[in-house]
Amino acid sequence: MIKIITFLGKSISHFLCEKKVIAEQEVEVYQYGFEILISTTLGLLITMAIGIVLNMFFLSVLYYVIFVMVRQWTGGYHADSYLKCNITFAGITFFTLGMTKLSDMSEMYSLTIHGLMLVFALLSVWKYTPVENPNKPLTKEQKKRNHKAALIAIIILEALSCGLYVFFPKVSALIAYTLFSIAVLILISKTEKGGNEYE
Repeated sequence: MIKIITFLGKSISHFLCEKKVIAEQEVEVYQYGFEILISTTLGLLITMAIGIVLNMFFLSVLYYVIFVMVRQWTGGYHADSYLKCNITFAGITFFTLGMTKLSDMSEMYSLTIHGLMLVFALLSVWKYTPVENPNKPLTKEQKKRNHKAALIAIIILEALSCGLYVFFPKVSALIAYTLFSIAVLILISKTEKGGNEYE
């Protein structure tokens, strides 16, 4: 999988270079960009596939939108290869959608559990974000901006989740589990690196 993504990224970049669309010195930058694009598309396909298997297609797309949107500001765990990245993402996606489905069928899911997940997510984002990608270091100003954007996004989504709890419980649970999963990835990354990058 890694070789395929790299091969496709390299092939597209060299094709554009041959057609004089991009300069030769830009090939590596575009290659990396195409690899990210292909990997992101693969992530969407993985999400939709799991959504179809669990009969949660609409919710799987909603999950993907929330996950990608919030993660661009929070950052989080970054695997050292595309294969590990997609395996980790598939696992997190299956957990989030699976637990959302179970919450709709189980009496164990309560407002207390819901609230604890939201508090955990908010505290994790407030204390530890943004988590930098080693390949894309942030300036001090970017860190402050991303931290603020992440907090605003989390607060809005958590308010939405609480507002939907009675009328649309499955959507409410999906938002809570998605934010909880993002928070777990943040903590895993911080545990590996140690310390607080934002401070």
